Amino acid sequence: MTVRSAVSTLARFNEWYEERGHEADVSTESTAAREDARLPRSYDDKGRAEGAQASPCQGSQTAHGVAGRFPRRERLTTSAEFQALFQRGRRIDRPALIVLWREATEPTRVGFAVSRQVKNAVQRNRARRRLREAYRASRDAAPAQAKMVIVGRPAALKAPFAVLTDQLRAALGSIPGPRPAS
Repeated sequence: MTVRSAVSTLARFNEWYEERGHEADVSTESTAAREDARLPRSYDDKGRAEGAQASPCQGSQTAHGVAGRFPRRERLTTSAEFQALFQRGRRIDRPALIVLWREATEPTRVGFAVSRQVKNAVQRNRARRRLREAYRASRDAAPAQAKMVIVGRPAALKAPFAVLTDQLRAALGSIPGPRPAS
């Protein structure tokens, strides 16, 4: 763009701006507020209560309605515990999962792992969450004193939750030992 064309463009812009008016031509009086200025009253949220209220249930609830958390005292937490079960644990195979277990003197503790055959980390985390929920739903079938690692296979993602829970309940039921009193 040459200097001459830039000046002519600027001149045309100034002419257009002069025709449109200056800020001095804008009225300073405010218009009266309209009754339906933003949203009509009928669109307000009537389902929400005024003020804070207590939540309807105490504690967290999982996706399948199983209440409660998975406390730390019931989990395997160190890699040494996991490695001991991977190396010396007894094995129970099911299509969607593997249960590695050993007898223990303390109450049942459980850890969750997912096979690297599930390639994506997001999918592995999803499978781990599904296994954890299935364990919560079938915890009563587990022995009272054991250490376990529940390993998810690729089928743990594809199987319906009821099938996954049934497989885990059957695997936990095959572990010998007394069951916790309900």
